[in-house]
Amino acid sequence: MSDTPSINELVTRDQFQSFMKVGGSSGSYALIGDGFTNFKESKNPKEYTRKYVNMKTEITDVIGYAPSIDYTLDTYTDNDVVNDIIAITDEEKIGTDAVREIVHVNCWDTDANGKCKAMQRSYAVIPSEKADGTDALIYSGSMKAVSDVVLGKFDLENLTFTANS
Repeated sequence: MSDTPSINELVTRDQFQSFMKVGGSSGSYALIGDGFTNFKESKNPKEYTRKYVNMKTEITDVIGYAPSIDYTLDTYTDNDVVNDIIAITDEEKIGTDAVREIVHVNCWDTDANGKCKAMQRSYAVIPSEKADGTDALIYSGSMKAVSDVVLGKFDLENLTFTANS
């Protein structure tokens, strides 16, 4: 046993980054950053709860998830992600025209090649409000999962996602 205590480092919010594919399925990833004041994911687990005749206590299993992301953004004129969400909202896009690929990246968790642990999934962008507040033009809404999560690695230099094999 070593006499040297282990030092745990606090992970800060900026080390967890999210990227959105803009320009359709053949588009490229852009950082969800400037302009976003809220980008919070909720897992929304689905539960199966029951109590059997021989038990005093109910038991619960997680049987699925319904992930969603709440977003709030200030409008900036030269931001690909902001402009894409504004287009979905203002043009009232529906169906697959409102679906975007999001990759969440754990920048503190890298492999030997410098690639970060990442989770990719497609979400439907569901706008809710526009022009909230009196200072900046603010858009808000949620994104709801339309695919299963794909685990993989993200290359921060080339902005590419590679699924685990």
